[in-house]
Amino acid sequence: MDAELLNLVCGQHADSFVREPAMVHDHQAFWVADDHYPVLVPLQGVTTQGIILRDLPSEAIERIVFFEGGEFSIQSIEVVCENGISETVNFFADNHLKSVSDTVWHLEDWQRAIKSDTLPRVVRYMECFGKMNVHEADAYW
Repeated sequence: MDAELLNLVCGQHADSFVREPAMVHDHQAFWVADDHYPVLVPLQGVTTQGIILRDLPSEAIERIVFFEGGEFSIQSIEVVCENGISETVNFFADNHLKSVSDTVWHLEDWQRAIKSDTLPRVVRYMECFGKMNVHEADAYW
């Protein structure tokens, strides 16, 4: 959801494609235990804000898939768009390879506490795109 991170991952400026606010019902974002990123967890009665990325070039999609690595897989989920219309979209679902904490994740917390440490790692990692697979690239994280 962070535009600067999205720029690095996609290899192009986030303004070159559509970012549309959306909400997902009955899910909450939680921090992964002892790590720096969130996962979306089913949780009845909770609504979580996110974004839909539209009009992504195929290379940007390939770069996002590379970035998300083996810890996530693409699945479908129903969201409510800003105009109130429901839509089924793809998202990166947790593959349950790491424990999830009980601490709710908020973008602002990540931006304040983690972002400055994460961006240089993202640059190193994304330099591996097209040169090695995600398992080989993990060494550069």
